[in-house]
Amino acid sequence: MRTAAQAGGLLTHSRLSSFRACPRRHWMRYELGLAPERDGLALRVGSAFHLALDALAGGGDPAPALEESLDDPYDLALVAAMVTVHTERWAREPFDIVASELAFDLPLVNPATGRPSTVWRIAGVIDAIAELPDGRLALVERKTTSRDFSPGSEYWLQLHMDPQLSVYVLAARQLGYAIDTILYDVTRRPRMRPRRATPEEKRRYKANGDLYANQRAEDEAPEAFAVRVAAAMRARPDYHFARAEIARLDQDLADCAAELWAQQKTLRLAQRTGRWYRNPGSCYAPFPCAYLSVCQFRDLEDVTPNGFIRLEDVHPELPEVSSAYPAGG
Repeated sequence: MRTAAQAGGLLTHSRLSSFRACPRRHWMRYELGLAPERDGLALRVGSAFHLALDALAGGGDPAPALEESLDDPYDLALVAAMVTVHTERWAREPFDIVASELAFDLPLVNPATGRPSTVWRIAGVIDAIAELPDGRLALVERKTTSRDFSPGSEYWLQLHMDPQLSVYVLAARQLGYAIDTILYDVTRRPRMRPRRATPEEKRRYKANGDLYANQRAEDEAPEAFAVRVAAAMRARPDYHFARAEIARLDQDLADCAAELWAQQKTLRLAQRTGRWYRNPGSCYAPFPCAYLSVCQFRDLEDVTPNGFIRLEDVHPELPEVSSAYPAGG
């Protein structure tokens, strides 16, 4: 496990995204190491979905990965259905995986001088590198979302500015992969939830003693829920799945490198001054902030609030790809 000093010297997409959204959120999560005891549904589903697809890419069984990462049987049923139908959907459009779950830990370089930062390194995990049928090499990015990604929607427009994709292309090229394009693979997370038993006080019975059709005596079994989710996804494949190529020009990558350097300077200033301002505009966008209930607390350095844990490693999603982490913070 990385020490706090080692983890403090790493910049990941999640860390930079957190800082851009709200410096105080970043302070709580990455400077103090506070994290919710339980991730929200979107994060649980997305993480498990990635693990399952990675297991499949390696020729393995995704079931153990799902069982290890999800403790709720209905969450497990949901993701298992998503993985099954995703595999079916793209079976006719295969590509060859060159590398999967490719971790990187690279110097953060000042684009004006070519010198590496003495404080920060840039780190992350690339979902996959694939060779397309026409021979081009693609960086594959898989996402789950509840947002609309129909053709022409704002979802695709935003991706042309997404810094994560640019960072990953830069990293992949530094690792020796001559990336030609980005293949973005997005899956819509069904909003379906298991059908629960009707509370006793609300049940209404027919003359023969049966419940009315819209009422239930028992909770829906996880297996039945999985079947229902899979059927809904198969019925509307274009609604639930999409793949598209996203371009990155050399100028886009140069802009990204300059922006990374500017952002680390702003982050370093916040560390030196201890000024972590709030951004109320991010409290509920695009989803309620996990730290909203504790944001006003003034003793977070010493007290771990109920519902939170204190991380020893603020980047638990990263494997230990290098022992050469400079101290930061």
